[in-house]
Amino acid sequence: MIHPARPAWSTRLHVLPSLIPRRWRAWLTDEGSLTARLSALSPGNFRVECQREGFSYATPTEQKELGLGPSERIWHREVILYLQDTAVVYARTAVHDRALRGPLSRLRYLGNRSLGSFLFSQPDLQREFVRVSRCKANAAGLNWARRSVFRVNGCRLMVTEAFSPDLGQFDEL
Repeated sequence: MIHPARPAWSTRLHVLPSLIPRRWRAWLTDEGSLTARLSALSPGNFRVECQREGFSYATPTEQKELGLGPSERIWHREVILYLQDTAVVYARTAVHDRALRGPLSRLRYLGNRSLGSFLFSQPDLQREFVRVSRCKANAAGLNWARRSVFRVNGCRLMVTEAFSPDLGQFDEL
């Protein structure tokens, strides 16, 4: 995710849905596949562009949510989701590097394919929560973000998604 757009996560467990502007509420609290929802808005015009991926150390938030120590490494992937040629979501996935030894090893080979197409095809997928936050001021104009921890095959992965106001040209938020 573009570093200045990193959300300023509250110390609260979540933002109450009633405090989220109505135009964003459905996007931020939806527990279904974001890939499927975006694809439905503009059939044939959804694409993913991988910005970077690799091994690194977890951020403090990733450490907390994934139960990692400061010296434990993760594999991360940062992408931009587009409708037509408009960037509508900036996303980051983080998973403990040990999780890549099993069925989650496929994450490393997604390239420009969506994470959702993999995750939501897993029969044992569980989403532990959705947390919502406002973003810090940033050049991309991102205002709202959400993060979720998923469990697949006993492994946890964290997904953070920051939504662009440009999504409004495809949906009446």
